[in-house]
Amino acid sequence: MNKLRFAIIWCLLLGILVSCGDKEEDPSPTTAELDYQPYSKGSTWTYGGDKPYTITATGNTKEIEGKTFSEFETKQDSETWKSYFLKEKDVYTAVGMHPTMGNIAIDFLKVETPEGKPWYQTNTINGIETKMTFTIIAKGLSKTVEGKTYQDVIHVQMNSTYIFMGEEVELDLPTDYFWAKGVGLILTDAGPLGKMPLTTYNIK
Repeated sequence: MNKLRFAIIWCLLLGILVSCGDKEEDPSPTTAELDYQPYSKGSTWTYGGDKPYTITATGNTKEIEGKTFSEFETKQDSETWKSYFLKEKDVYTAVGMHPTMGNIAIDFLKVETPEGKPWYQTNTINGIETKMTFTIIAKGLSKTVEGKTYQDVIHVQMNSTYIFMGEEVELDLPTDYFWAKGVGLILTDAGPLGKMPLTTYNIK
């Protein structure tokens, strides 16, 4: 497997910032303002990098193993595909975030997990048994991306291990993801493979 594929997969998990206007005193926060991955119908997110792409929240849903997932449509060059997202309490799960992933469900963010405590997932991807290790490096960060500063950011690092003939082979190429509350994924940093920042976004 190519490490860049994982970087692209997770970079496709885009987020948005709620547009601001005049508010009454002590307003109740909207669902989008509380989420690390909003999904309001018609919202769009665009990422930069070597292969820019745009995601749109369609407002449709899909039942997957008895759970209701929100649908997203991704456009990258001439390719278009659907992916699905679910939030259950503090756990965020994605299905089909890249065509090569098929219907594999991945828990990409567990908000209440303590810093430094990893969670693991093992899946067979393109015939290769792959172990993903996710670790929250820090919470409550302030992070500037493309000249914009985001608050309440969670830094998640992913490491991939391939299991070959019963042996684990770890790639020494961690990928770092930065998630902002009310915004979503603001930056994927794949080290020598490049950075993929959130460039524009709009919430409906």
